[in-house]
Amino acid sequence: MSDAISKKQVAAWQQMLMAQSRIVRLIEQQFQMQKLVPFTHYDILLQLRYAPERQMRFREITGEIVLSKSALSRCIDRMASAGLVEKLDCPHDPRGLVVRLTSEGENELKKAWPVYRKQIECLFGTHFSERELDFLAKRFAKISRQPRSELK
Repeated sequence: MSDAISKKQVAAWQQMLMAQSRIVRLIEQQFQMQKLVPFTHYDILLQLRYAPERQMRFREITGEIVLSKSALSRCIDRMASAGLVEKLDCPHDPRGLVVRLTSEGENELKKAWPVYRKQIECLFGTHFSERELDFLAKRFAKISRQPRSELK
């Protein structure tokens, strides 16, 4: 891999970051206006919703969420206090923590979904054709699945 990076790569990267930041900020505003769970909570609840048995180890969540471990820990604590998740001891690792989605967390997901769906459509989906969306999904999946050992 070369040390050189093209201006197009830098420009595309910067635009992607700015677009993502703007979209997340606008979704967060909508969630606040509608008095829904914070968007960060929604993201964690969604990860748990699709996990086996609707639960994940804390360290697995850290790989899926863009928060530091300490920020994620505080977030999980707030979510547990609100009854959205349960914190359980890991049966295979006495030092581990398992986070499980509760029925209240599931209800909050259902309440927020119509707002989230509309925001995805308006802020993202309407800017692309079906073909472009397929292309983006494949490329982002490729990046997401790239083994850390290949990253330099």
